[in-house]
Amino acid sequence: MASVSSLGFAVLSLAACASSPYPSIDEPMPPPEPHTVSPLAGAAATAAPAPGTAIAITRLARADVERVVDAGLGRFLSHVALEPRLSAGKFTGWSIVALQPPELWQGIDLQAGDIVTRVNGLPIEREVEAFDAFQAVRQAPVLEVTYLRQNQPRTLRFTIVGTPSPSLPKAPGAPGGRTG
Repeated sequence: MASVSSLGFAVLSLAACASSPYPSIDEPMPPPEPHTVSPLAGAAATAAPAPGTAIAITRLARADVERVVDAGLGRFLSHVALEPRLSAGKFTGWSIVALQPPELWQGIDLQAGDIVTRVNGLPIEREVEAFDAFQAVRQAPVLEVTYLRQNQPRTLRFTIVGTPSPSLPKAPGAPGGRTG
């Protein structure tokens, strides 16, 4: 089950969310584009989908990314089951237990058993790290997810298309927010 610290892991799956005036994670995804998955240590390999399989995604609309981030991690995490993965007592990453519903995740090369280790080069072990990684995607030019599949390092890279919107104003009473 996902814990508070796993919140930042959710950022890796922004591509699974569709657009609407206010995010509805249960909507179908926008039309996908061909996807590239590359082992970190090897040459890029273009994944050509087999007949009858979903085409993976390589680009995300900035507006979709912003809507997902603005809706918050709690809403997003209702579709991700994670467990911390340790090796010799040291945190390795977040192991994907389940991605629900499956059709929401079509076109994303992640599966149960994958261990996500970083998002956009940022660590995601601690709550504050995870939250920072999630929030940073709102302004980032790419979403890059580093993970292990059967102990082999891999990365997913999604180009975020569009200009970032101005940051939302802080709520009254929040650090750096408006006062009276």
